[in-house]
Amino acid sequence: MSSTVTKGALPPRLILLPFPAIVLGALTTRRIDVPLSALAINGVAALLGAAVGRRPSTSLLRAAVPIAVVAILLTATTLLFPGLDRIHRWLALGPIRLHASSVLIPWVLLGMSAALRVHFAIAVALAVVLSAIHAAQPDAGQATAFALAASLLLARAHATSWLLRALNCAAVLGISATAWLRPDPLDPVDHVERIFQLAFRWSPLIGLIAGLALALLLVPGTTGITRALTAEHDDALLSLSASFVLYFAAAFAVTELGHFPVPVMGTGAGHVLGWYSASGILAALVWPRDTRVPIVART
Repeated sequence: MSSTVTKGALPPRLILLPFPAIVLGALTTRRIDVPLSALAINGVAALLGAAVGRRPSTSLLRAAVPIAVVAILLTATTLLFPGLDRIHRWLALGPIRLHASSVLIPWVLLGMSAALRVHFAIAVALAVVLSAIHAAQPDAGQATAFALAASLLLARAHATSWLLRALNCAAVLGISATAWLRPDPLDPVDHVERIFQLAFRWSPLIGLIAGLALALLLVPGTTGITRALTAEHDDALLSLSASFVLYFAAAFAVTELGHFPVPVMGTGAGHVLGWYSASGILAALVWPRDTRVPIVART
């Protein structure tokens, strides 16, 4: 990704954006007598994510493509861990199961964005391999959300012919679609996959507030889009910001189609850490500090 970016830190007001959804999820969860230890997961993840997102490292952005490769390899290792009813989506860290894809997808999207400036084929390879892993796990929710975001990036690679872009977008979407054909025998967990429905069951007003709290998660991405369209006129920033917005919006939308974790509001550290990863990346690209550094894809 050949671009000039500004080393920055996520503004404090944005660091707090996930907390309304986290708190509302905890209050809703307490109504069904979930242990306090489960409620603490998202809070701890938010504190960890805020510490990382507040001081993003531009050196990580310079190595965007290698980091994306590592992220894909880590996601692939889920296939080596014992699954739940033949479902392999988690990294087992002692007693903790971490939903790997939701943590790592922002780094893969960043790597694709970097690669698109110099090697379209590398960006396609990143998207195809991760989509195939999602299909193998299987994880139709993450497969769909990632494929849509990745296809947006590929479609906006204007230096490549429209036919090549269309064919590769179709390939990524097609591979991801096969995840829906795999059986998913896991039952939904109320405080993970059904938390949004529980909020509406508590009160339609609470459900509406929950929807607004989840919409706040899109603010960093929409801010990046606005900055790219106005002050920066940066097409790479526009594409990456839009892909983050589409990914998180789709990650929520698929929860209405199947038993998939509700981002940030549902119990689980993965989406919380993933949101702070994406926001930290955008902070390094959008919010200024002192030093401007070029980001170049290493391939």
